[in-house]
Amino acid sequence: MRRPTTWTIRLATALVAVGGLVAATAGGGIAHRSATPPTAVVDWNAERQTVDGFGGSFAFHKAGGVQRLGEPLTSQMLDMIFDDRAGIGLDIVRVMVGDGGVWGDQLYDGPTQTIEPEPGTFVWDRPDWAQRKADFDAYQVWLMRQAQARGVETILASVWSPPAWMKQNNSVTSASPTGAPNKLRPDMYQAFADYLAEYVLGYEREFGIRITHLSPTNEPDISTGYSSCQWTAEELRVLVRDHLGPTFERRGVTAKIVLGEGVGFHEGYALPAITDPAANRYVDVVAAHGYAGLVDGATRAAPTAFTTSHTLGKTIWQTEYMNQGAPRDRLFVNNTISDGLRYATLIGNLFDETRLGAYFWWWPVANNGADGSDLIRLVNTGTPQSGNPTETGQYRIFKRYYTFGQYSRFLDPGDVMIDATSTPAPGVTVTAYKDESTHDFTIVVVNNNPNDVPLNVDLTGGFPLPPETRQDCKRGGWASFVNPTFRSQGECVSHVAAGKGPRPSMVPYRTSGNENMKKLADIRTHGGSFRTHLRGHSVTTFVPKWSELPALPDRKDVFSTYLAEENDGQSAGLRVTRTPEHGKVLTGVRDGSHLRWANVNFADGSAAGFADQKGQLRLHATVAPMAGGVIEARIGSPDGPLVGSMTVPPGSGADWVTATTEIDTSPQAANGFHDLYLVFTGGAGTLFTVDRAEFSD
Repeated sequence: MRRPTTWTIRLATALVAVGGLVAATAGGGIAHRSATPPTAVVDWNAERQTVDGFGGSFAFHKAGGVQRLGEPLTSQMLDMIFDDRAGIGLDIVRVMVGDGGVWGDQLYDGPTQTIEPEPGTFVWDRPDWAQRKADFDAYQVWLMRQAQARGVETILASVWSPPAWMKQNNSVTSASPTGAPNKLRPDMYQAFADYLAEYVLGYEREFGIRITHLSPTNEPDISTGYSSCQWTAEELRVLVRDHLGPTFERRGVTAKIVLGEGVGFHEGYALPAITDPAANRYVDVVAAHGYAGLVDGATRAAPTAFTTSHTLGKTIWQTEYMNQGAPRDRLFVNNTISDGLRYATLIGNLFDETRLGAYFWWWPVANNGADGSDLIRLVNTGTPQSGNPTETGQYRIFKRYYTFGQYSRFLDPGDVMIDATSTPAPGVTVTAYKDESTHDFTIVVVNNNPNDVPLNVDLTGGFPLPPETRQDCKRGGWASFVNPTFRSQGECVSHVAAGKGPRPSMVPYRTSGNENMKKLADIRTHGGSFRTHLRGHSVTTFVPKWSELPALPDRKDVFSTYLAEENDGQSAGLRVTRTPEHGKVLTGVRDGSHLRWANVNFADGSAAGFADQKGQLRLHATVAPMAGGVIEARIGSPDGPLVGSMTVPPGSGADWVTATTEIDTSPQAANGFHDLYLVFTGGAGTLFTVDRAEFSD
């Protein structure tokens, strides 16, 4: 057992409850009653793989939409993606190596320029380069610089296709008038290797951008109408062994070679290379995409997907995944907590079972056709994305942004995964990580159970927690503390007696059906342990008090559930009570009572983010009527503009009903960000008991 040194723990404990990945009713549920809550043991000394980070792609000009927003929104979007204080803190940018293709739209959804438009001629060697430089690959270059300014150091450049003149079909796409294959010409392997070496060297020399990782293929198993190139696994072995690896070595290219990136999540496209010692020495990362091959509801990898990579100790990355294909890409529910929990579950399982080093989303933020690609979607006008900008300045933040961020915001490159009880309770799993240089730790909790689950977490193996008692300081214990450090036992004892220094406590952040990475009250640790209740259908991240991050700005959305008892303001006389069916609810609602939720993003009123569904937004209120009455949806104030109204007849107070209204999302109504009010009107006495409000399409 190693003795703890000046480490910080980044202990990301992903408590992932994998039972029932369904849309959260967000009612909070009833906590399980147990004399002895389940315990997760996290061992500081049991080290596993190193974390390289979390990333996302900006291929096909998607950075252009962010740039066109203008300030201050452009910087806000960038901070929400790359900054770990204002956003989710992505660590890696994935870009597209330009191929010079002409398919698609050159502003919105197409390829970028190639550095070698014809054999032996590089763009920076041409006489007019000084004039053309500012426009070359402008969106991606701008994005990489913006990311670097926000602390990103890792950039992965992937090749969708070599330039057309290197291809057998003379095209960067599947197009082939002669029927020739969509493949690299056999005589162009060395030219392709030289091209990639020059790309890495040229981007650092010309743009000050250091490409740290290079992948010669993107999805070598498909041939498409956009940039693509097919490869066999054997061809990739030859490319790396005989051309790319030696060329990088000879020319001093330090970019690490990433191999594979097939559609399916397995090592197949890298297998011949990593089992050939002459090729394996050049392969730094085995990569794959998550579009096929995942199991258990797409929440984990097949057990044998990376068997050889594990044996050889290779680094494994998942470099592209998103919601894809009808109906998944057009369902409202796939922007809610159920969708977010699936990805949180997958991330935890991949780090735990597949020994993953990095996880990438496809487009973190983009203006597109609303096909499930984004964590943040830029609202567009719905007009053809060609010729004129279509961004409106509004945006949608999906629940997956927050559940992804429950990992990415708190884990940094260089963190080391450590052992933890993987399933301390049915439906709950745990992963854990530490950082040896900063003395921080993070615990991420994902609970897919519909009910709350109590959990004890025992931190063992020498966690550098502050001393709690005089006994902690005795028998040489004072010398082992690193947060803070002590010069003597007496100084340690004085510290404890005076209650100085950082409190031995954890700070939780939670995303649930009704919360978006909400910063919660501190939880004290006692004897190296702490106890928590995992909210049903939630992801919670814990960090020690000394490394807490600020709460994210309160941006509510139509994909969340609005619990009556967790509002941002209410009229006098309302009381919280508990019911067997719905947990905590509000009672005492009378004529003129109101509830308020601040800063709700109605955007353009398209419930799922589709321009062709603009204005299709409904609000539902779940209540137990007594005298009954009218529930008004208003914005801005209790007497602000009326945007919806629902009449509920009298009842016994024992039966729950859900009332529904269409929401007016016209430009003068619930459009953009507004405070939402539910105002209750009716006759004498108690009108309703209120459980929640929620939206749908």
